[in-house]
Amino acid sequence: PESSVAASCPQEMSFQLDKKQLSDVVRLTFDNTTVEDVKTEVLPKLKELEEVDGILKKLNVNKDAGIASSEVEPRQHQFGENKVEQEPQEPLWKLMWEALQDPTLIFLSCAAVFSLFIGIFVEQKPYGWLEGAAILFAVLVVVTVGAVNDYQKEKQFRALNAKRDDVQITVLRDGETKKISTFSIVVGDIVLLSTGDILPVDGFVLGRNDLQINEKMLTGETELKKKSQEYEFSDEHIISSPTLFAGTFVQAGEGRMVSLAVGSSTYQGQMEEKMNEAEAERSILQKKLDAMTDLITNVGMYLSIALVVFLALRMGYAFHSKKCCMETWDHRVHWSELVGYCITGITIFVVAVPEGLPLAVTITLAFSVTKMMKDNNLVRHLSACETMGGATTICSDKTGTLTTSRMTVVKMWCGLTTFHDIPTATRELPQKMAKVVSISSVVNTLFKTYLKRGEQGRVVYCGNDTECALLILSNHLGTPYETIRQQYPDGHEKRKCFTFSSDRKRMSTVVEHEGQMTVFTKGAAEIVSALCVSYYTKDGEVKPLDATARQAVEKAISDFADEGLRTICISRRILSAGIDIDDMNAIEKDLTLVCLVGIEDPLRDEVPGAIRDCKRAGIVVRMVTGDNIQTARAIAKKCGIVTPEDPPESVMDGKTFRERVCDANGSIVQEAFDKVWPALRVLARSTPLDKHVLVSGIQESMALNGVRQTVAVTGDGTNDAPALKKADVGFAMGIQGTEVAKNASDVVIMDDNFVSIVAAVRWGRCVYDNVCKFLQFQLTVNLTACSLACVGAAVLTESPLTAIQMLWVNLIMDSLASLALATEDPSRALLDRPPYPRDQAVLSRTMVRNIVCHAAWQLAVVSWLIFGLGDVCEGHADTCTGPVLVDKVGRLRSGRPASFDLASLPGTCPPIDARAPDYCAKTHGHGGATQHYTIVFNVFVLLQVFNEVNARKIHGELHVFSGVLKHNLFVAIVLGTLLVQVAIVQVPGLNTAFGCTALSLEQWLACLLLGASSTPANVVFALIPPAWFPAGGGGLPAAEEEEPGGEEGEGQDKKQQ
Repeated sequence: PESSVAASCPQEMSFQLDKKQLSDVVRLTFDNTTVEDVKTEVLPKLKELEEVDGILKKLNVNKDAGIASSEVEPRQHQFGENKVEQEPQEPLWKLMWEALQDPTLIFLSCAAVFSLFIGIFVEQKPYGWLEGAAILFAVLVVVTVGAVNDYQKEKQFRALNAKRDDVQITVLRDGETKKISTFSIVVGDIVLLSTGDILPVDGFVLGRNDLQINEKMLTGETELKKKSQEYEFSDEHIISSPTLFAGTFVQAGEGRMVSLAVGSSTYQGQMEEKMNEAEAERSILQKKLDAMTDLITNVGMYLSIALVVFLALRMGYAFHSKKCCMETWDHRVHWSELVGYCITGITIFVVAVPEGLPLAVTITLAFSVTKMMKDNNLVRHLSACETMGGATTICSDKTGTLTTSRMTVVKMWCGLTTFHDIPTATRELPQKMAKVVSISSVVNTLFKTYLKRGEQGRVVYCGNDTECALLILSNHLGTPYETIRQQYPDGHEKRKCFTFSSDRKRMSTVVEHEGQMTVFTKGAAEIVSALCVSYYTKDGEVKPLDATARQAVEKAISDFADEGLRTICISRRILSAGIDIDDMNAIEKDLTLVCLVGIEDPLRDEVPGAIRDCKRAGIVVRMVTGDNIQTARAIAKKCGIVTPEDPPESVMDGKTFRERVCDANGSIVQEAFDKVWPALRVLARSTPLDKHVLVSGIQESMALNGVRQTVAVTGDGTNDAPALKKADVGFAMGIQGTEVAKNASDVVIMDDNFVSIVAAVRWGRCVYDNVCKFLQFQLTVNLTACSLACVGAAVLTESPLTAIQMLWVNLIMDSLASLALATEDPSRALLDRPPYPRDQAVLSRTMVRNIVCHAAWQLAVVSWLIFGLGDVCEGHADTCTGPVLVDKVGRLRSGRPASFDLASLPGTCPPIDARAPDYCAKTHGHGGATQHYTIVFNVFVLLQVFNEVNARKIHGELHVFSGVLKHNLFVAIVLGTLLVQVAIVQVPGLNTAFGCTALSLEQWLACLLLGASSTPANVVFALIPPAWFPAGGGGLPAAEEEEPGGEEGEGQDKKQQ
């Protein structure tokens, strides 16, 4: 039926095929690409549907007039719109809620609420709520920073994708051609295609056409595909097929297609939806940190329980011994003391947990993501930053990533002379011969191939890449190609063109040249040169192609092939008057060879250096390409991926690879795979499926030292999406990549350059090291603070540091330390070591040594200050009003609790009936701020500040100050911390709030010297072998790594030693 009839009742339109049936037909043609599969699977189905004409009939489509405009709405209702609906961007509050699901943050929130309850309702001390409030504030900062960063990067990514919206395409509707938005195309639309169009839908081609389709973005294959309404076969090869796929590109030609699948029903749309369904896993570092946090939490819990039990036993012993204030049970004092023991245990538990760790991770990731944009890395998933630092192998595309993606003439043979670069040819080739080469190169090209200026004046290729290279050659030789085309216009009546075909492997054009009909022929060198009987010398003279000259030609062709160059022979012939120019066989013989040109997609200048950086960093680069094995090997040698020492099996084609590593069902045989992949460097003639197999197999392998590999992969095509998603880090190309590939990726490389991937490796290692620096610093503080809390509870009955002082210490070791240590820029030295193994503990032996030794030193210094200073005497604050009962170092009055100072002195405990009612309660505390405890607090803080400098080095380096002045934020935070500490101690009112009293200049100098002692102590600690200490924090949990190989941290620490 005519579409106009069908449109008369659009609400009642019915179709004999539904959306799924049409999508299945298209998918069937995509999945079956061999002649045998097409004949057994596809052709019976098409016959069942009565071929393309039957499908048109079932969809009520008139192929000569198209559909009616009135049918658009019912067709959209029946088959859907040509849009893959994006998930609406998640609101900020939802992202914050998702960030709060982190197990560490949940634990910290619970601990904070418990601490608030104890501080406000149980202890009822001034500032008792501060510890809980501080933890809640830290959690809020982590959640906010993480959520805002996620929101901004997603917004940025959506803006990047918005460029593709609302492209105009030509369709046939109501018997007329119309320009409409690609979003408005419906099933049944007749779409008119021409060179340069990106196909917006899936469908079948209609009638005769000369379409050449580039399906690389979908299949990974670089060979252009021909299209016909029915399948055409030649021997065991498919010459042409009817199916056109959304996302592919019309490289040349014109034609028509009928739209069969739109939006999410297209093959590309289905892939995109699958990618959106996948859930992101926690990164390797996050899993390691989770394991370490669990370990610290368990140790802190057991330590807390042990301390509470010890204190309770000590209290029982004191009652048994009838110690002062322990003669009889006093409900007012002793119940409070028991509760205080429990509170102390909880405090130690809370202090032990590294609550600043999530903040440090979030800050370093957010900082790195922002900086990585300058290195052309748009990070979509934050965890990809640090995961990339542990990459052990990179599976990279060739075209556009390792190469420039611009076919270029790099060598030329002319007149028995080989020119090794075009500038040399330009200088040495006589002008007469250069003109012959230019005319012979340009005349025999399609006018659909041309050059234009793009952004920043960059030349953009349009049409056939090989012909664009010849146009560039003509420009370099001194004759602009536009001038030649004006002399030999496309529409000239005497112009005759015989287009390139894969059977003939050549193309010829006949034009009138200098008053004579002349044929210009170019094509595969070995075929066209065999048709030549003479050649041009460098001076432009024609000589017979004798045996010596032919041998020189064959040698040049062989040399070019060995270098992986695409060799083209350019020739011409002046036709005699009697030759029929329509007789292709008659004119394509007795040719005169003009030149041979070697064309390649040149290697980016910076790539060999980047490959050397990867090798130095212990990363294996594997090239995965659709090119033939000779070209792939040549490029790999040029960039350093393949070296002369590599075995022959380092280069393999996709077919051989599949035969060796997969079974009959296409599943990986891991044992066989493990014999292939360690030596493999180049996979040529590969499909996206091969890439997925390679990535999956390497990830599952335990062949190297029993440790799983961390795999990064690059991709630009729709069919690369599964491999991008499967890899630990997926890199999509920002320029050539399809939207499906970008959506499946973790990082978008904005300039499609391999060097940007190496920059991502450097940033990844920087993130990992920055987190480790913070960990080394914070765990030192935590260990010292926990020890002090234990000493205070077990010996002094209370902590020597007040709650508000601990808040300041927490601020130093959480927020400020995160900013100072987690924001250092990467250095090139990061690529001088191998990647961290997946099973290595996040705390290396060297870090554990530094943590334990510095904590022990700090505890020794602070303990000496607590117990070695402070005279025992009656008095108030710093003033003694009675005789000195115990003389300590210096002239300071003790700030320790009276119950401790007087316990060992006979006669200082008054009889029960002579005590004041609140005597026992008062003796458990000290009477206000003292210089003694101010010095303790001051030295403790200064020890942390100086140790912050030590913490910048985690591999045992002695020169801890190297590069410190380059990190302006670090210097500013350290100086700012010192200034605030001076204000806390010296400024009246402020020091009162912090429980401090002003110190003299001499006391300040003494505090600074004691604080700075951690720097020379660090040199001494470096002499202690790290092997004496265990690695800490665990590698990946057992669920992630079933067979962890080797002792944790051993490999890296051997290097450190």
